[in-house]
Amino acid sequence: MLSQRAGVKMLHVPYRGGGPLMNDALAGHVDLAIGSAALVTPQVSGGKLRGLAQTGATRIAGLPDVPTMIESGFPGFESYAWWGSFTAGHTPRAIVDRFSNALAETLREPAIKSRIEAMQITMQIGGPDVQRKFLADQMKLWGPVVKENNNKTDS
Repeated sequence: MLSQRAGVKMLHVPYRGGGPLMNDALAGHVDLAIGSAALVTPQVSGGKLRGLAQTGATRIAGLPDVPTMIESGFPGFESYAWWGSFTAGHTPRAIVDRFSNALAETLREPAIKSRIEAMQITMQIGGPDVQRKFLADQMKLWGPVVKENNNKTDS
């Protein structure tokens, strides 16, 4: 999506995690690294990497001087690293709701919440219906990008 919007050709190099990506970025083996705020903030704050743009709608506290993609001339450009909890499709709704509520309660505990926020993670806690809508929106956004670029899995 960035390549298309910016009008530049980029080669996607898949990594098996953020650690190997950061190693190559710090060593100068890649020209551009895109990673989660939790991954890149320590390197940018420490002056080892230069932050060019954030992909969220607003700047994050840990990188206050790094503009968003929107501020950098790409209207509506938002992309987030995210995590979700999943279970088998046939799991009874009562069990899903119980797990979802317990997880939300745990994530709201002050000690846990502060540790997560220290990693520059903004939590959007919601139940299965919120996650279902989020996933549908992500598929609408990224599905065409995957198809247009003929992206395939490694399998």
